[in-house]
Amino acid sequence: MAKERTFSDALNLRVDPAMTAEIRRIGAQYDQTDSETARKLIEYGIEAHRAREAAMLQLPYNEHCRETPAGDPMILRISAEWIPVDLSDEY
Repeated sequence: MAKERTFSDALNLRVDPAMTAEIRRIGAQYDQTDSETARKLIEYGIEAHRAREAAMLQLPYNEHCRETPAGDPMILRISAEWIPVDLSDEY
C-alpha cells in the first residue's frame, strides 16, 4: 500500500463560484474533500504544464512552434489517455 502523504504547507486560493461548484462536483464523485480535490486538480495541471514545457524545450533553439510539412503552424494539445496502472499506487 502506498505511504500516506502529509501536508504541512498551506496555500490560500480565491476562486469564483463556478470553480467552487466544479471542484465540489468532482470531489463528490470520489468522496473527497474540496481541499483533496483541488490538490489533485492542481497536481494534474502542474503535470500538464511540465509536459508542455518539456515539449517546448525539445524544439530547435530557433523555433517557437512546430510546423506541418506544408509550413502551417501547429499547437501542442495535452490530452488524457487510458494506460495500464499498478493498483498498489494511490489514485
